[in-house]
Amino acid sequence: MKLPELMRAVGDVVQTGGTAVHCEALAREAGRLADMVGWASGPIDPQGQLLDRLATLQEDLGERNARTGDAGIAMLHDALSVLGRAIARHDEQLDPESAGEDEGEGFA
Repeated sequence: MKLPELMRAVGDVVQTGGTAVHCEALAREAGRLADMVGWASGPIDPQGQLLDRLATLQEDLGERNARTGDAGIAMLHDALSVLGRAIARHDEQLDPESAGEDEGEGFA
């Protein structure tokens, strides 16, 4: 599954719900994609649109989980967090303007 397909499937879960098995499968897929992020040869989300969409899906999943208490929804929400952080970290490492920003912090 590619990232756009995952995001569409998560959007469907937000709209209609999903079984625990389905949510777990999507969470595993998000984890698999997060593990593959480092292999990308260039930025994945240079304009930040993808991360914005992931954040919106997470908010929507959080609201659905608050209504239903569904553990599968919570698992999927957390997996999207991991994926979003992996993408952000990858893109920051490729951005020459952010290079060295963390160096020396806390070592005054």
